[in-house]
Amino acid sequence: MRRFSIAVVAVFACAAALTAQGRPSRKQADAKAATRHRATVQAVNRALAEHHLTRRAPDDMISRRAWTNLVESCDADHMVFLASDIAEFEKSIVKLDDAFRKGDFAFAYKLRDVYRKRLRERVEFATNELAHAEFEFKGGDFLYKRDGEPWPATAAERDAMWRMRLKGEVLDEFLGCETGGVKRAAVALVKSYLDELSAEMKRRPDDVCEDFIAAVASAYDAHTLFLTKEEYRAFKTGMNLTMCGVGVEWTLKDGGIKVKRVLPGGPVAKDGRIKPGDVITGVAPKGDGKIRKTDGLTTREVVALFAGKKGEKIMLEVRHPDGRVARYVIVRDEVPMDDEAATSSVVEIDVAGKRLKAGYLRLPSFYAAAPTGGSKGRSCAEDLRVELEKLKKAGVCGVLFDLRGNNGGSLDDAVKVIGLFVRSGPAVRMRGTGGDITLPVPANSTVCEVPVLVLTSRASASAGELVPATLQDLGRAVVAGDAQTFGKGTAQTVSEFNNGGDCAAVVTDGRFYRVTGASTQFKGVESDILLPSVFDDEYYKGERGLKYPLPWDEIEGSDFSASWDLNKFIPELRRASEERLAKNPAWKKHLEKVKWAEECSARKTIPLSVSERKAQFKRDNAVDAAIELQENRGYNPANRKDDVVLDEGLRILADLVRLNGGRVLPQAKSPAGSNVLLGGLDDD
Repeated sequence: MRRFSIAVVAVFACAAALTAQGRPSRKQADAKAATRHRATVQAVNRALAEHHLTRRAPDDMISRRAWTNLVESCDADHMVFLASDIAEFEKSIVKLDDAFRKGDFAFAYKLRDVYRKRLRERVEFATNELAHAEFEFKGGDFLYKRDGEPWPATAAERDAMWRMRLKGEVLDEFLGCETGGVKRAAVALVKSYLDELSAEMKRRPDDVCEDFIAAVASAYDAHTLFLTKEEYRAFKTGMNLTMCGVGVEWTLKDGGIKVKRVLPGGPVAKDGRIKPGDVITGVAPKGDGKIRKTDGLTTREVVALFAGKKGEKIMLEVRHPDGRVARYVIVRDEVPMDDEAATSSVVEIDVAGKRLKAGYLRLPSFYAAAPTGGSKGRSCAEDLRVELEKLKKAGVCGVLFDLRGNNGGSLDDAVKVIGLFVRSGPAVRMRGTGGDITLPVPANSTVCEVPVLVLTSRASASAGELVPATLQDLGRAVVAGDAQTFGKGTAQTVSEFNNGGDCAAVVTDGRFYRVTGASTQFKGVESDILLPSVFDDEYYKGERGLKYPLPWDEIEGSDFSASWDLNKFIPELRRASEERLAKNPAWKKHLEKVKWAEECSARKTIPLSVSERKAQFKRDNAVDAAIELQENRGYNPANRKDDVVLDEGLRILADLVRLNGGRVLPQAKSPAGSNVLLGGLDDD
């Protein structure tokens, strides 16, 4: 049994002192903020009623969902509010639609006030508990994912939950850096709670108004959103491959902003001191040392902290894997994102004993000029055309099209991409507020005429799953990857508003369907050959794991003719792949990490034993390392040994080329299979 007793001699601030934010003029500030945002409410309300697929104005169902969004944005784990608070809030559960139409933010302000009161109580409790408690890490489990669980009925019940929570957090903090012992872990935890309370008390009335608008918008479906000025700027960045910032990809994890990847050529990469795996625990957006802790921040708040103009300083407080904490001043600058654009390379594969050239094509997203991108926006379809022309000139016998992790983007460009592989026919079926339509394959746009293997993953979404679905249906590609893709089969449009700065609503105004008439919504695209990937928790359940997903449905399909009958090759391709992988020790290790990732995603409890938690940490770190390795060294055939999915994908492509007999895509009026690029290959 390990037993620890700690005494926190001093804390960094008194929790009670933070209540000074509640000054007499706050009501006036609330009223002014509400007035400023009423025009935005009207614009968002109009966009939802006129453009959303359901064509519905906010009603009682939307009110209930918005209420849930607001309450859980404060207390997702049901550990801060009491059941009596929830009962009081529920008096407004079907009134928020009326309040929204009027631009009445009273409930949002009331929720904020109660949440601040309860959070202050929790921080005071945590501070006292951490100062005087004795911790015995001898076993038991803590239910840390309490979404769906009832709120505590009494203060005593809530305190009991928090004692377990604090015990688990002290243990995690201690194991994350054992050099300072449990006392250091407790002091660090006290500071993080005080910082969380301080950050909440500093939130502006405008933030509360924006939260209310966002809660109503996101009540319509999983992909309808309200974007603040900072979020809209980030949205446009992702669409047109231009960005000004620090140059890191991140995720909210491990009590802060975990760095997933450092973008080459960006400010952080040039500085060289921050690496993947580091955790940004605090940000001073003006670089002046006024650090705001990142624990408990939302994605929106992080985006706002990082946002800034070229040449402006930002200070980042970073916790390195060895426990060392340091602060670095970075100067914001334009970040080249060429590595996020379409790329290609030529790689050798063994086809029936012959060494032949194959093409590798990587597309991270379906980027295009954003609504205000002008001529600076880049088109992924045009970039892909250039890369495919290179591969065609090199004389490749097949192409591996890597769409793993591609979470979509421009539907227009997705249709153009399909045209690079298919000569004619339907590309996608659409259903919107104006009825059903078919978007055709662009005429005379085909570049790739050889067999194609598409790699997908659970993180392939929207256009990133529509394109492989169409290529699969039209007999142009075999799909390999996770059992299914994400399952986002809806299209959105952006309505931009100007109300003291650009903001926008992203509204679901249509669904897209395979040429067969089946939706990719909810069910995703099934792989012909299973090659599972290690993935982050957010992709574990896909669309079905999101709030308010639209259901799967089906419409009348289009008339089409498949280029080839590739389905007849699937059993042989699958058998050969399974035999190879059964003999591959690297694949066995990969599957262990896949299983661990699934277990981690499904986990709701953590052990309160040092030895058990250490073992769990070891597994979790192995999963994180596998994901980071893929992000930093994967998606590149030059590193095939580090990417067993890609390695096997190239072997499946070789089998496909052999089984297809070296044929190239026939001309529109030619008999299927009449064009042969390679001789001497079997045609099974």
